[in-house]
Amino acid sequence: MSTNESVLTLSEPTVPRMTPRTVAATAVGTAMEMYDFVLYGTAAALVFGPLFFPQVDPVVGTLASLATFGVGFVARPLGGVIFGNLGDRIGRKRVLIITMAAMGVFSTVIGLLPTYQTIGIWAPILLVALRLVQGIAMGGEQGGAFVMAAESGGKGSARRGFLGAWPAVGMAGGLVLATLIFGAFAGALNKDAFIAWGWRVPFLISLVLVGIGLAVRLGVPETSVFEDVKSQNRTARAPMVEVIRSHWRGILLVIGMKSGETAAFFLLATFSVTYGSQFLGMERAGILNAVLVAAVVEMVTAPLWGALSDRIGRRPVMIFGAAFLLVFAAPFFLLMNTTSLPLVYLALILAMGLGHAPLASPSGAFFAELFPTRVRLSGVSLGVQLTAMLAGGFTPLIATALLAGTHSIWSVAIYIAALALLSLIATLVTRETFRSSELPVD
Repeated sequence: MSTNESVLTLSEPTVPRMTPRTVAATAVGTAMEMYDFVLYGTAAALVFGPLFFPQVDPVVGTLASLATFGVGFVARPLGGVIFGNLGDRIGRKRVLIITMAAMGVFSTVIGLLPTYQTIGIWAPILLVALRLVQGIAMGGEQGGAFVMAAESGGKGSARRGFLGAWPAVGMAGGLVLATLIFGAFAGALNKDAFIAWGWRVPFLISLVLVGIGLAVRLGVPETSVFEDVKSQNRTARAPMVEVIRSHWRGILLVIGMKSGETAAFFLLATFSVTYGSQFLGMERAGILNAVLVAAVVEMVTAPLWGALSDRIGRRPVMIFGAAFLLVFAAPFFLLMNTTSLPLVYLALILAMGLGHAPLASPSGAFFAELFPTRVRLSGVSLGVQLTAMLAGGFTPLIATALLAGTHSIWSVAIYIAALALLSLIATLVTRETFRSSELPVD
């Protein structure tokens, strides 16, 4: 942060406006993001290969369908640039409405997409194109949710950690919702019916979810923090250029702090199911249920960790989470390797509740406090989405490749521990921000 940054002094206490609805609006967006992730990732692994890439070997077809999943993550930094820049110029609310509508529409269109048998080569081409534009829309969502949640209490809120934790609640909630809905259709239908049409229904449900989300978001006011800056004509002309030029250190710190958390979430949500079912021979349904329970635990604990960061600081809470993930990486797989379902439950609950949650929950407020209002959304979005590309969507693929290449799960444990160590170091070198009663303005 530049040394000449000033802090806007309030003439009267800032009263949060419609905070509960604003918090709900931020949580529902990240829930939609995770809902899409689980749906697309599961469909790519189970049905997209034979439906969209039937002219190749089945294994190659599955890999090709999974590659379309990765396209979305490659596109996310571009979305962070576009919508971060836009949000710092026209407002957080407008951007979050655009991104949510786009995410829901493109998910719904995927559910309506004709297969290779119907339109030939255009089927995989359209699938990749939809995933690309969906990734761009998703690139503006998470950073926007972080910033709006953190700003929702006003400039001088003492509850930014608690408010900023709700996007983490949304992530866990989206995981639960998508797993339940997709699992219900997969379990209720026979294999032929599910491949023929059943897989489409969860994607079509996205339209209902986005309708609910938009109803919430349309009624939310713009944050008073942004309105103050805009009313004084202090918005940046080129926010993304300014944040890269003047606040590049903050972007790097965001990438470092978020790397371990992002990789851990995708490891726990997806790779743990693959590892347990395909490599350990456990029932897939049992592991999925364990993931669901762990996600529910995180939904409960995330606001508590956020509130704790308002009392003792962002750094201590996040340091604890990063350190826990670092030391628990090996014990996590030791518990998984027992193939005892109660111990698998224990491993996932501990990893989510004591590792991921304390690292993720304060991050929304912490990241927002690193950047001034005029470039806040640009800085947060760019850092978060670069991390999503580098340490998020490719983590299951990297973990699977490490396991296949080394024939040892400990290579995966080392990989996750290394990213947790990166988060720990980045948090240690970042100055504490919770004591400032005001968000930096410019």
